[in-house]
Amino acid sequence: MPGGVEPSNLDKVFWPESGITKGDLLDYFDRLAEHVLPALRNRPLTVKRYPDGVDGFSFFQKNAPKYTPSWVRTVTLPAESAQRDVAYVLCNSKRTLLWLANQASIELHPWLSRVGRLERPDHLVMDLDPPEGAFRRAVQMALLVREELESVGLASVAKTSGAKGVHVFVPLARRHGYPEVRAAAAELARRVEERVPDEATTQFRVAERGDRVFLDAGRNAPGAHIVSVYSPRARPGAPVSFPVPWERLDAIGPQDFTIRTVPALLEKGDPWRDLMPAPQVLPRELRVP
Repeated sequence: MPGGVEPSNLDKVFWPESGITKGDLLDYFDRLAEHVLPALRNRPLTVKRYPDGVDGFSFFQKNAPKYTPSWVRTVTLPAESAQRDVAYVLCNSKRTLLWLANQASIELHPWLSRVGRLERPDHLVMDLDPPEGAFRRAVQMALLVREELESVGLASVAKTSGAKGVHVFVPLARRHGYPEVRAAAAELARRVEERVPDEATTQFRVAERGDRVFLDAGRNAPGAHIVSVYSPRARPGAPVSFPVPWERLDAIGPQDFTIRTVPALLEKGDPWRDLMPAPQVLPRELRVP
């Protein structure tokens, strides 16, 4: 395996309904490292591991395990709620990416900020979480989020979550702290909820959402994370979080982008790079006192 990673158990089936194996996962990351790594570089990384495949036991892992090779870069940060430090992996190389895949790290969840200025995120993110099977409703909500962003002069880009929803990213100049970015995201969510209160909600508690799409602004916080572009997901068919032009968002579905289909889609370039607007400054309208 390129990068000096010694793979193991490559025939183990990770996605039983489609016969996709651990070897297929490593091959996916090997082929697409040039597209996956830019979204991870220098960002503290949480991974979700599935040692026995997507139908088995799984767990989020923030702290690099004791057996982490010396060549894997890490950054040690204080944990939010525990009196201890966490050594986050920095996935800055194909070698590290393949090592993580060999640990059954199917899902990659980076921070919104990078080392050097960890207190200043370079994206504002809105996570649109619909009821199960209601992807089209998440799309319609994403279009409303885009309208609200454009009304205050902000450009954005959308990607499928790879699960049931849509993520809207707003690239930011690294001059705003997390509290300011989160407040802006919460104000954005409030505006959308006010427009369509029967279809959208900012209620954190699932029991209080009813059948509405949850506008989740909570990802905009230190220590929080969101699944990376081009990351596989532990769902049937091995879907992948994938960027989609705004004009095509209502014509696609999550299963259009999988471990098996995405490599061919990226042969002609990187849509995440090509669709991403230039970094922006938060407008006064979203700067809530």
